[in-house]
Amino acid sequence: MEGSLPAVAELLPLSGSAILVDKILAETAEGVIAAARMLRAHPFFSAEQSGVPSWVGVELMAQTIGLHAGLAARRDNRPPRVGYLLGTRRYAPSVPYFSAGSLLEIHVERLYLDASGLGAYDCSIVSAGEVLVNATVTVFQTEGEVSR
Repeated sequence: MEGSLPAVAELLPLSGSAILVDKILAETAEGVIAAARMLRAHPFFSAEQSGVPSWVGVELMAQTIGLHAGLAARRDNRPPRVGYLLGTRRYAPSVPYFSAGSLLEIHVERLYLDASGLGAYDCSIVSAGEVLVNATVTVFQTEGEVSR
């Protein structure tokens, strides 16, 4: 089913190196699983630590939530809308850095989304079968369309 999933850049109101997620692996009604490879070309890569700081995971989660919203917009024949990361709960990664070359799977599952655009997602980042971090992420999605 991967062939039927659109490219990340088509779903997020971001471009270039601002996009930190590589591709969508799977979609469900309530969530998405995305992939991100931690390469030396990553904008947050630390050569000194040979990896990407794990605090970047919050943005990986937010972008994966954006993919879920972008897929929903696409189904409704709407362009993607701007979303805002409002906060996180329980973000305590088990590693200080995501290792160079590691492949991260970012799992997001919607807990709720109200009519005003306020929502929360249960999120996790997994690498090689090991959960590196879990968090609840709160977001807000605007009503206006994104101008590209």
